[in-house]
Amino acid sequence: MGGWTQALADNLGGTEAGLKLILGQLAGYPILLLYRKLLSNKDPNLQHVYFTLTGLFLGYWVIGPCVTHGIYAIIFTYLLLVIAGGSFLSVVVSFVFHITYLLTGYWFTAGEDYDISWTMPQCVLCLRLIGLTVDVYDGFQQKLNKKSLTPEQEKNCLVEIPSIIEMLSHSFFIGGYFVGPQFSMKKFKSFATPDYHRTLPSSPSRFGFRRLLIGIAYLLGHVIGSQFYPEDWPDQLEFAATSYPAKLIGLMFWVKIILAKYVSIWLMAEGVCVVSGLSYVGKDEAGVPDWTGCRNVKLRRLETASQFGHYIEAFNINTNGWAAYYVYKRLKFLNNKLISQVATLVFLAIWHGWYIGYYLTFVNEFIVMKFESEFFKIWTQSSKVTKWRHHPSFQTLTSIFGWLYVHFFLAHCFLPFPLKTAHRILKAYGSLYFVHLIFYLGWPVWAVPLKQYLHYSRGPKAQGGGGDEKAKRRTSSKDDNQNQKNDIAAPAPTKQE
Repeated sequence: MGGWTQALADNLGGTEAGLKLILGQLAGYPILLLYRKLLSNKDPNLQHVYFTLTGLFLGYWVIGPCVTHGIYAIIFTYLLLVIAGGSFLSVVVSFVFHITYLLTGYWFTAGEDYDISWTMPQCVLCLRLIGLTVDVYDGFQQKLNKKSLTPEQEKNCLVEIPSIIEMLSHSFFIGGYFVGPQFSMKKFKSFATPDYHRTLPSSPSRFGFRRLLIGIAYLLGHVIGSQFYPEDWPDQLEFAATSYPAKLIGLMFWVKIILAKYVSIWLMAEGVCVVSGLSYVGKDEAGVPDWTGCRNVKLRRLETASQFGHYIEAFNINTNGWAAYYVYKRLKFLNNKLISQVATLVFLAIWHGWYIGYYLTFVNEFIVMKFESEFFKIWTQSSKVTKWRHHPSFQTLTSIFGWLYVHFFLAHCFLPFPLKTAHRILKAYGSLYFVHLIFYLGWPVWAVPLKQYLHYSRGPKAQGGGGDEKAKRRTSSKDDNQNQKNDIAAPAPTKQE
């Protein structure tokens, strides 16, 4: 550490680790443009060597010698697959090993303030290697019974154990190494072949650089906004001294400024995957190439969200897809959606680390999604709402009020995540009089007069009571299989995953 990067970070008012992360991610653009120009039509093994070496070099430059932790995890997984790949035991051992390794890393690197360390790419690698083990297991199950897998599992399963160079390449591919996104080994192996690139309908560079520019805009918004509302603002004396109305309004700006950091780095990483060609998922109904296979955020849905369900659908969607596919759906044998959702959220909370703030964020999310599920059941079955829908301003007004509702309570639900520790969280919540808990946990009380006012009935859903909205959500959710939500509440923002 030190040198020109430290001097530049000081001048910009940031940290050297953060600057190196951004520069390391940006380096992926020329690296993969060079790859497409010179190597995309070469032997797959040569391509895998290129991805491995470039990823290792940039990883070492960003996080130093600790890049070896990723190598250890990959070698362990490779040996596990060679010895027991395809067995249920291999899945259990892989899961326990990678989660334990990650949690141990969190324990030794933890601090009250967020810091970029080797655990950041390791949390991405943890999911990737667990997913790889499951895909091999599915492939071996398919050999035993061709009808045992779902179409989604057939798309991702591996009937052969990948080579060590393929695993290193898959893990250190610079488009997904630092902050994601997740993509299956089967998709990646197909990508690293000359045939794949010959079938691309056009150059992806324009779309990729557009995502980069949007990401830079979000980053600038975060940097400038943080001068007024820093990440630890709810823990500062200035926050405690601020009037209550100013706190509530200021938090609406604060949360957008903080989340812009995650959006920006995800967009930069997505752009790298797009430029490489990896994100191609075919053509849409109009015959236009679709480059959104590695998308981790839906910007239009995110910025116009009028329900928390919209926000969850649009934010960190790639990790949501991983959790839905590898955890939630694997718990189908429990025959209970609620238990599967809770188990998946607990897994994601553990994956984030030890801090109670992560767990409280997921508790908040569960409470909010439970509330919205019950509220919209009343709303869509209200005879009074059915009449309101015929008014020309209904959609506009409900969208405005919904947007205000989401962005008012978003900060309160997200607040534990950046503050992390119990004493900081309780101090901030105390100064806010726990307004979000009063609202959401008080729902059973104020739901009674609301039902009476809206003329709620338990009969069939009122005409027009949400069908259009669901259709819109299905349309806007058209993604690569790995980006599907699949009825699970989504995780909170990860440590740049």
